[in-house]
Order: sequence, then structure tokens, then C-alpha cells
Amino acid sequence: MRHIVERLSAKLKQADIAERACIEPTPDPDSCGEMIPRFPEEGFIARPSALPDEDHLVEKITDCPESRLLWSDMRDTHHNEQIAAETIPKVLDEFGDSLKVLSLDCFDTLLWRNTATPNDVFAVLADTPLARRLGITAHQRIRAATRARRAKSLENGSREVDLGDIYRSFTSLSSEERELLAESEIRTEMDVCFAFSPCVELIRLAHTRGIKIIVVSDTYLREDELRRLLDRHLPADAMQSISKVYCSVDYGTSKSEDLFQIVIKECGLPASQLLHIGDNDVADVQAPRKLGVRSLHFLQFNPQVAKFLRLQNAASSLVVLDQAAPEAVILPRYSPFRPVFSVAHLHPYGPETLIGYMSFGPALYAYARFLMDEVETLQLEGKRVKVFFLLRDAYLLSAACEAYAGKPVGKLIRMRKFHAIAASFKVRADIDYYLSDIEPGFDNLRATAKQLLLPPDVTELLVRAAHQSDDPKTAFHQLLHDEEVVTLIINNSLALRARLMRYISRELEVKEGDTIILADVGYSGRTQEYFSRTFKEEFNVDILGRYVFTSDDPYRAAHRKALVRAGWDNTTLFEQCCTVREGAVVDYEADGEPIFADIKLSERQYEKVANVQAECLRFIHDARTFFSKSGMTHEYPILQRAAHAALFRHAYMPVEAELEYFKDFQHDKFMGRDGKKTIYHLESARENVICVPSPHWLDPYETRSLGLDFTFSGLVQRRFRLDLSPEDMNVRFSPVMVSIGSTHESKVFLLRAHHLHDGYFSVMLPCVSCGTSVKMLLGQHYEWLQMADVQLLSSTRSVHRGASSSLDLEEIRRTGEIYQCLSPASVATIRTTDLQRFSAPHYYHVIFRPLVWRASGGQGAAR
Repeated sequence: MRHIVERLSAKLKQADIAERACIEPTPDPDSCGEMIPRFPEEGFIARPSALPDEDHLVEKITDCPESRLLWSDMRDTHHNEQIAAETIPKVLDEFGDSLKVLSLDCFDTLLWRNTATPNDVFAVLADTPLARRLGITAHQRIRAATRARRAKSLENGSREVDLGDIYRSFTSLSSEERELLAESEIRTEMDVCFAFSPCVELIRLAHTRGIKIIVVSDTYLREDELRRLLDRHLPADAMQSISKVYCSVDYGTSKSEDLFQIVIKECGLPASQLLHIGDNDVADVQAPRKLGVRSLHFLQFNPQVAKFLRLQNAASSLVVLDQAAPEAVILPRYSPFRPVFSVAHLHPYGPETLIGYMSFGPALYAYARFLMDEVETLQLEGKRVKVFFLLRDAYLLSAACEAYAGKPVGKLIRMRKFHAIAASFKVRADIDYYLSDIEPGFDNLRATAKQLLLPPDVTELLVRAAHQSDDPKTAFHQLLHDEEVVTLIINNSLALRARLMRYISRELEVKEGDTIILADVGYSGRTQEYFSRTFKEEFNVDILGRYVFTSDDPYRAAHRKALVRAGWDNTTLFEQCCTVREGAVVDYEADGEPIFADIKLSERQYEKVANVQAECLRFIHDARTFFSKSGMTHEYPILQRAAHAALFRHAYMPVEAELEYFKDFQHDKFMGRDGKKTIYHLESARENVICVPSPHWLDPYETRSLGLDFTFSGLVQRRFRLDLSPEDMNVRFSPVMVSIGSTHESKVFLLRAHHLHDGYFSVMLPCVSCGTSVKMLLGQHYEWLQMADVQLLSSTRSVHRGASSSLDLEEIRRTGEIYQCLSPASVATIRTTDLQRFSAPHYYHVIFRPLVWRASGGQGAAR
């Protein structure tokens, strides 16, 4: 280890890190939360609609309110790069005889789909008999492609993947099932695609002029697969005119990287004799243009039509809410526990009874039935079943199963996801498997190093070296491939694995041929997944997972079942009520004895948890007694639906007593050795709601004080994955006049700030370079306003820092957040100091509330 430290230290000195290093700040646990890497299912990532998409910057008020201020308004030549459908057949006339090669993008240019968006193809795929039989969803297919690209990047630096790479992420399927799915996807594409006639006509015109025609596509389809689609839909003469098809996956590089260089070289012509047409401004216009290729951006629709179609697409998902039976899916509403509540004399009752007896108790009763049925089925198959409840969160599950069965069920074991992952690194591929499982938004470098069991001094040197790169995370992953770093990780993992095996052998009495059930609150099943990867062959056992919740992941562990299959992880409060009063296991002694951290949560919280747990067990005892005396036996699907309803009601529709009971609850999940975090803040709900573009960004407990309409709106958007922007959510807006430019030249735009909540509005402004200013001409419309916040947002849609202190005020009297505009000439200028160090685009998110309108503009300006 000393050699690694010395070598990395020397490397840093040679690179003169004093001027270049930008050390990743240590996250504040209360604001950031994750102190170990989080996986995708452990936090919902909403559509980043707070920021403009690609070129769309802000909106301006004209006679046509839907018009947008584009980057094209700030680039005089950009209109020459664009082409609409009606002008495609005429485009060759503009270039005369100078063109020798016509290059066309494939999807959304030459081939269109009859679905609303490309991702909707996967919904069509999910509706095929094969996908339904295998339980494949559109969301899983999308997530699988994302993970496959991360894995490929770790493997060889490329993000280009094929269908085989994508379906390899479905770890619970056999290789034959994956091949069948890949073929089914190709056939689905063949069914939904069609040729765009203006482009077909362009191919014919180019062919008559002797122009060579090629297709260049960023796609996960291989050339032979893409040709199957083209053959199916292009007229024979058009297909025969295409001399070459370039697929990014075949060359391991995309159009925005090196694919066009390959195209130019193979064409053997000067780049200026090639014309490329496609619908992506970066990949199809900017990238080839840098190489001298003539390129045109195909705009399928103007902004007004695009907005209309976005709403129409959302309506396509929501129409189920307006359908009458039997077209709409209307599930029966079961309530099997009403007689138990009736005989229990629950009036009056405290919050512990509401939470434990009436909500979690029925859910745990159903879980106990589920688990016992599973055990019985396996035993009838001749399996030797051993049930292990994973502490800390499965403590109440064990007690519930014992209360239901009337006897002890299984054993309590102390094994965390952290140790299951950390013990799994046997070769470099195991390291990459773990890294590919982390979404970039959750990839904290120090936390990743901790999970890899790297010592702190090595971690710091790796982080410092990584931050010399423009892409620190990619550089960090490359540094992890250093031979000595890999050896260090593998050796530390081997030592932990040996300690963990001693614990398993000593405490669990596992024997060859056992069928092990890991019981837990669950959701992702990562502990089971990595435990199986590491120990299944070591002990020659079958490892199953039986959970309360499970996620909708493509890479779900095989042999995983749950009471509830949920789309989002909203289980924290339920987990806290299921836990045992002890510190987390942080390691194991050489003989396998667990080593515990100190208890971090308050005695008051554990007292409340104990009261809830007592009520849960009281309910299970009462229900078991009542149903036994009455001779009632419920079918499992009835219990399952009732349990799901109880857990859903608790998570999304809490009553006042629950809000009060849980208001001080904290958790230490992902918080490291010493951290803890309050689960929700009721008092911050009103503050947060004005900072996000949509309710689905907020915690349901926080939005409860704002009304169930907020909660239901968020649920609908998340459930149907609606692509709605802030202006779609609310047509009300307030005007903001903005001047962008230098002292010599500037442009003035009248923009629409979109309504958020409670009279607050927000507008996005570009973060311009030094020498250029962004001025808000506030006095034009307002005499008094409240400036709630000005945030500097990065291109990844995260808050870089507050920028309210960067405002220079002219003719404005400020008292805290209250601004008095003394005249129509009142201006707030956003200073652009220190912005040159940002390589990617940044934006200002301005949040304000008009208080008194200037008489000349009148309040009628707001809509």
C-alpha cells in the first residue's frame, strides 16, 4: 500500500496539482445524504424539466406566447443549418454540383416510428407475449441500456452497446430468453417503423444526380439488424441506392465522437463534399461541421407543434383515467381486516394504534402469510429451507412471522448490503460490475472508494488525481483499473470475505444443498444479489429473496419475490419501524464476531418504534385469533392487495397524527459511520415547492401540508412518466424583461416566468461568459417584488451554488428578499465573476414573487 501512495504522490507532483486540482467537497450529510454510493432505485430521478432542453433557453412574450428564445437568436448563421420537412426534397438545389455524398441519419429522419417517442417502442415490446411471460417492462429495458453503456465504458472506454449487451443486464433470465427478447425487439421495431417519404424522395433525387448515399446512425443495432428495418420499409429502388450503412456500435464510437472521421476516410473525399442531415443538433450538425462536413439540422416540428404533441402524448397515457369499464382496469377494493378492527374497540386510539395496528399490522400479517406459504411450497418440493432475517430492518418481520405461525421462524442474522458487496471483489470484472451499477448522479468518489475497501490515504490521492481531469468520475474509474489498486481491492475483499465466511459458518449453520431464504424489507435485493455472486458456489446452496417490497429492475436478483412490487423506493419510515435497537455492523472480527457501530438514533425514536411494533404484533395476534375462531381463510391475493393499499396509504396519504408522530424521525441509511438525517421536514415544504418545476420532485409527507392534489399530481406524473415541462403544468406566467450582451451590443427579450406555487414565478437565464452581462429590467413591470432565490445550475441540472449575492442593483432598494424598484429603469445585474472555470453550460434559475405591479404595465400583464 505504501508503494501505491508514493507512486500516486509522485504522479500528482509531476502534474503540478497545486494549480489544477479541484478537490471534491465533503458532502454535508443533512443536505446530501449519501455517504456510500446509492443505486438507481434508492432515489427517484425526475425529468429535469427545470432547465431548458438542449437549445431551448427561455421563453419570450410575443403575439405568440409559445415562441421560445433559442440559441439561434444569438447566432446569426444558425438558420442556415436548419431544414424542415417541406424543404427536404429541394435541399440538393442549394449545393449544386459540389456534393458527392449524401449522408442521412436513420431514426427520426429516414425512418420514423408510429409511437409518440422512441422509448414508447419498449412499451410495445413489453406488450408482446414473450415480454409479458418474462415480466419485462419498458422501464426495465430503458434502465438495462443505461447500465450496459456504463459497463461498456468501464470495459473499453466506449459507450456503444448492442442488443446482446443490453439484455445481458437481465441477470435473472437465461441466455436463450435474452436472445429471444433481442429478436423480439427487432421485430417490434420492424412493426412500428415506417419510411419518411420526403427523405425517400431525397434519396431518389440524389441517386439521379449520381450522388453516393449512405446512412449514419447512433444505434445499438448492428448493420445487418438495421438493414432488416430498412429493407422492410424502404422502396426497393431507394434501398438499392444506399451504398453503405454506418452503425455506431459496429465502430465503437458515436457521431459526436469519431464516427464521422471514419466516414470521411472511407468515402475518400474532402469533407466539404459530404452533406449530412439529421434531427440531433449535436450529433448530426455540430459534430460533422467541426470536421468540415456540410450538415443540416432537421427540425421535425416548430416549437408550437412540439408543445402540442407533448401534451397529446401525455393525454395518450392519461386517457385510461377517462375510460369506462370494462376498457379501464378497475381492480376490486378488498378490506379483509374490517371485522378485526370492529371487535378491537379502537375508539379512542393513539397514533401508535393507527400506524401499527391499522396500517403496518395488516401489511405484516400478509407478509407473514406470504413467507410461510413460500416456505411450505419449497419444503413440499423436498428443499431443506432455512430462513434468515437480515438485521437491522427485518427484526419486526421475524417477530411478525413468529406471531403468525405461533412458533419461531428462522434466524436473525447480521449482514449488510455494504459487506455483501465489499466481499464480492474476486477479479477486476467484479469491480466493474459494481461500478456499472451506480448511476452517475449518485457516484460520490469517496463513497465509492470506501465501498471498494480502499484506505483513506489512497482514496484521497485517487480523488485528487481524478479531479485533474475534465471528467473526474471517468478518470477515477480509470485510476481504479491501476493494477496495484485492483490488487489492493481484491486482497482487502478477500480478507473481509474470509471473516464473513467464518460468521456464516459459525452462526448460521449452513450446509451444502440448503435452500436459503433471505427475508428483509428489501426493494432492490442487492444484498441477495451480491451474496449469491460471492457465496453460492462457496457453500453450494440456493439463495432466494423474499421481501416486503421489490423494485422494477432489469438486473433484479434471480429467485426474488415480494409482497409488493413498487416503482419507487418510499419505504424509509416503514423500515425505521421494523428495525431493532442496535448499531449497524461495521465489520467482523477475525473469528467472525460482528463489530457494531454506536447507536446513532435517539432513545425517543426507539421508544416510538417499540410502541408501533407492539401494536403491529397485537394486530397479528388478534387477526389470527379472530380468523381461527370464525373459520375464515383468505386467499393470498386478497391479503396482498389489502397490504399494498395499507402501505400505499401510509406512504402517500398520511393523516395528521402520522405527520406529527414521525416528524422528528431520522435514519442513518447511506450516512456513513457517524451521520444521520431527518426523514422529512414539514416546515420546508412551502419553501421547497417554489424551487422545483413539478410536485413529483417532493416527498409525499412534505407535500401533505400542501394538499393531496400535489401528491396525486406527482403520482400521476411518475406513474405514467409524463414528459411535462413547467409551462405545461401551469399556463399562468409573469413577464420579465431581460437584456443580454456587452457594453457595445445587447439584445432585449421579454420573457415568460412560469408560475410555481403561492404566487412565485421562475425563469431560466443563460450563464454567459465574462464580458457579457445578464440584466433583469425589473422596474419595467414591478414596483415591489420578493426575490426568493437565484441559483446557479450546472448542465447536469444540479444546484452549483446560490447566486443571490451576485446581483448588482441599480435603482432598487433592498430589504432582505424584498426589492423596491424605484423607477422603470430599476435593474438587477447578475455578475459573471469566476464563471470562466466552467467548461459546460450553466444557467441561472431566478425565483421571485411580484408584490406590487407598476401602473404602466398593469397587473393584466400577468396571466
